[in-house]
Amino acid sequence: MKFLGVVGRLAFAAFLAALLIGLAASFGTRMGYWNYHVGLFAIYPYSLYIGVVAFVLGLAWVAVALAMNRATGIRYGLTAFLGSLVVLGVPLSYYLDSLGKPPIHDISTDVEHPPEFVSLLLQRQGASNSPDYDGDKRVTMDGKSYTVKQLQKKYYADIHSIGRLGISPEQLFDHAVAGARAMGWTIVAVAPDEGRIEATYTSFFFGFVSDIVIRVRPAGMGARIDIRAKSRVGQADGGTNAELIREYMKRMATG
Repeated sequence: MKFLGVVGRLAFAAFLAALLIGLAASFGTRMGYWNYHVGLFAIYPYSLYIGVVAFVLGLAWVAVALAMNRATGIRYGLTAFLGSLVVLGVPLSYYLDSLGKPPIHDISTDVEHPPEFVSLLLQRQGASNSPDYDGDKRVTMDGKSYTVKQLQKKYYADIHSIGRLGISPEQLFDHAVAGARAMGWTIVAVAPDEGRIEATYTSFFFGFVSDIVIRVRPAGMGARIDIRAKSRVGQADGGTNAELIREYMKRMATG
């Protein structure tokens, strides 16, 4: 049936355009061809708009093909339908996952005396926010005013210092360095005399950077690790930095 073939090809063309625009927006930003304002807010929305067109056309192809028991243009129509689900599903899943997360992006296991950036200060020049800890900064959520520290304690109560008994700070520091490398982070500084490790994490899409500082200190009969992660752009991270710290904490607890 000619109609099915035309709809299938149109759906596939829309899917391909949406995919290419999305990839260009993401990796063009990551490679520095334009800043994230252009990539995320000026280019990427067109990927979503055209992705919706691909989904509607693909769904129409599936519905007609099933109703008429025909498979004309199946390579195009079915690929477009399934592909558009991926194009739209990735950002949708991120959006849904970020719902209810506090609008903060500076997370620390020690909110009273957070680790401070030293070597990363130069790299953070040009960042859209200060390297200083946001703990006392006030933000609004659900119509109420909170400090960043209050929101972290409320929503990320599981994030806390990692204490280890019967281990020297030097031994724990080596373990902390190994853990940071195992996370796949880019190590920027290792200062054993200061008990400080600095690293960066870069997201796969759009190349958003989180700066990370790890501090190892003596604690009673052992030592403890504190870690802080802060994004370079925006004021909310959808829980990304909290998750980075959680994953590192798990690695330190089981390693």
